[in-house]
Amino acid sequence: MDDSEVSLGDDMTLDYVIRVDDVPPTGRDAAFELPEEMRDAMTQRFGVRNLDVLKVDARLVTLDKECLHVTGTVKGRIEQICGITLEPIWTDISQSFSAEFQPESMVAKFVIPDDDFETDVPETLQDGAANIGELAMQVFAMEIPTYPRQEGVAFNAGAAGAEAPVSPFSVLADFYKANPGNDDT
Repeated sequence: MDDSEVSLGDDMTLDYVIRVDDVPPTGRDAAFELPEEMRDAMTQRFGVRNLDVLKVDARLVTLDKECLHVTGTVKGRIEQICGITLEPIWTDISQSFSAEFQPESMVAKFVIPDDDFETDVPETLQDGAANIGELAMQVFAMEIPTYPRQEGVAFNAGAAGAEAPVSPFSVLADFYKANPGNDDT
């Protein structure tokens, strides 16, 4: 598979589509790396300063004539601003993923009890094809640190100039100091 099969939609979804019919019974490998112009566009989607590299390696296996099982790894390197020092930092991300793709008619019948938070709903095949590009981007986005910070750096509230709170009764202390001999209380 070559990079020409990777495309970026107007809504910033990444399409790397593989049809169920193109996966032999023994399975197949799929891999892609985003070209520079797509990485530049994805920085806006991910809310990062820079996306140096983004690669996806996946293995697709048919479960039956209509379903696919996908396992893989998404790897990338992002630049963000440290929330404490305000200096740029680089973060390497490597995350495995696994998903099952089923036809829309099967996914619509999938019911999860209200108290089951562990079960994953299968991904939907669109016209008999699995979009592993968007799946990988969603997995990658979940691994981006929300509050990035440099290694070994900790927030120190005292250094930020935090002052002790002023008591509303502090005025009374000043009043007593102004009248030291007043015993009329």
